[in-house]
Amino acid sequence: MIRARALTKAQAITAVDKRIWWMIMGIGFFGVIIMKEIALPQPIILAMGGFGLLGLLMVGLQYPEIPLYVLVAYIPFSRLLVGNFGTQATAFNMTNILMGWVFMAHALRQMSRGQPLFQGTPLNRVILLFCLMGAASLMRASWSYGSWYAGAYIIELKRWLTPMGFYFLTLWVVRDRKVLKTVAVVVMIAVAMVSVMAIRDYMYIGDDSFDEARVGGIVEHSNTLGAFFVYYMFLFLGFFLVYPKKKLKIWMLLIPFLMCFRGIMVTFSRGAYLACAFGGIAACFFRSKLLFLGVVMMGVFALANPWMLPSGIRFRLGQTVTNRAAFGEADLTQTLEMSSALRIHIWRGAAQIIKDHPWWGVGYGAFPRFIGQYTQGVIGYMDAHNSYLLIGAEMGVPTLAIFLLLLFMAMWYTYWLYRHASDLSIKAIALGFLAGLCGLLVANMFGSRMDSQEAAGYFWVLSGLIMRGVLIERQRIREERTQRA
Repeated sequence: MIRARALTKAQAITAVDKRIWWMIMGIGFFGVIIMKEIALPQPIILAMGGFGLLGLLMVGLQYPEIPLYVLVAYIPFSRLLVGNFGTQATAFNMTNILMGWVFMAHALRQMSRGQPLFQGTPLNRVILLFCLMGAASLMRASWSYGSWYAGAYIIELKRWLTPMGFYFLTLWVVRDRKVLKTVAVVVMIAVAMVSVMAIRDYMYIGDDSFDEARVGGIVEHSNTLGAFFVYYMFLFLGFFLVYPKKKLKIWMLLIPFLMCFRGIMVTFSRGAYLACAFGGIAACFFRSKLLFLGVVMMGVFALANPWMLPSGIRFRLGQTVTNRAAFGEADLTQTLEMSSALRIHIWRGAAQIIKDHPWWGVGYGAFPRFIGQYTQGVIGYMDAHNSYLLIGAEMGVPTLAIFLLLLFMAMWYTYWLYRHASDLSIKAIALGFLAGLCGLLVANMFGSRMDSQEAAGYFWVLSGLIMRGVLIERQRIREERTQRA
């Protein structure tokens, strides 16, 4: 009896939905189409899309997790494979269709079981408040600027809010450990596929020109692609650090992790380099203080001996400072190369915008129109290159405070799950996401990396998984306490 019980527990720890193989095939299909630039005829697209969505709806009526798997597998490729079936209709695309399919399947399942459609968590309320504050900023700016502003930015606001819907769908559809781990594995496979695509692009599309050699990949922007890898690459490291190193397959997880690191290198993104280092140090800190100390010492030694760093990193970091003799001057921009100096000008202007419009900001999407006035014409129509300053300038300090609270709560619950999870896989997922969150905090200091569905979509999916994991573990703890009582 004891042996059978132990086997059952071991199977529960390693169980993953076997239907994941279809998702792997789908991710490979998306990747091949993009890499080979295959243009399918319109009739084939319509036939495949129509029959595929119909079959997905029928299967989803019994298994709502299947449409969720498909949505998660599709998210990183949604920019390049829009899936509008040639209609060009606003909001009619594969992302919205799949989200509707997932919610419909979930609603029908819950109604058939007589269970509530929604489940609340403390993070739900903060996310909803953040959405409402963003919408309020748009409405207030529309009142000031006129109807043209609302017409120009309401669709952009909807696209900004759409990834937050991934959080709620994931939280509501995922009900057990098996589905939770399967969704996380689908995320990891998709991230590994994106790294393969980035490396291939650098090998075959790279040019002698530095700007052309930087790979944009699925997001078509090198810095955002670097942030994408930082957010999710530590899931592989989480499994490696948590599981015993007795089996070869655990060591094999270092391969996709290093592929993601190579993906960061081919973006030549300095912000991604720093965020990756911070995320790696955080993973070691949460796992073992001794490991953390060793990694920090190695990092200090590498910085003292730059020849140990990869040549691409040395080259890119070396471009940051162009006038070392001017370090004693009051204006930091005199020592930096153009890209870094422009960021300093933008950040100063953003800080002034926040000072002049502290409560509601200048309105969602309006930052590029105002930054020129606050930099004496040095900067033209340009993004803030800092998510925190952008949110504060466009939507006000209260909205920025809510966003920071959201990130803090996500980190807190992820850390709680890491400390209390009884399942090694869930513990590994929590550790990997926790490290990715630390990297996210740094990456968004150097760019606006939360406004891209392809880059930030998995952040919301994983946040939903974490909150579901917290609910599952709290239920287990309550049951154990009841049994002991």
